[in-house]
Amino acid sequence: MFTWEPIAIDELQALVAAQFESCLPAQKAFFSACRVEPYAVPFERSGELERVWVVAELPAGLLYYEDVEEGFEIGRLDADGVLHDNGCNQLDLSAAMIRWGS
Repeated sequence: MFTWEPIAIDELQALVAAQFESCLPAQKAFFSACRVEPYAVPFERSGELERVWVVAELPAGLLYYEDVEEGFEIGRLDADGVLHDNGCNQLDLSAAMIRWGS
């Protein structure tokens, strides 16, 4: 039986570092300028509040890692400081930046 475990901060940092290496030079420069120490924010999925890890603060919103879907996404906090589910994306770091124009 599969038991889901949330990603640990050191695992997240290792994942970001590994995926950063496959980014294009312009993406590396952009991400480096926007990168933040990972922090958790509330995330609404199917009416339940969970948490996701923000890894960068971009002009388009927060770049976060969603560890249930095991992928990166960009979103904006609502007036209550909550991110909302943008679908079941499992984007790697480079694809998330390409998708949002970086």
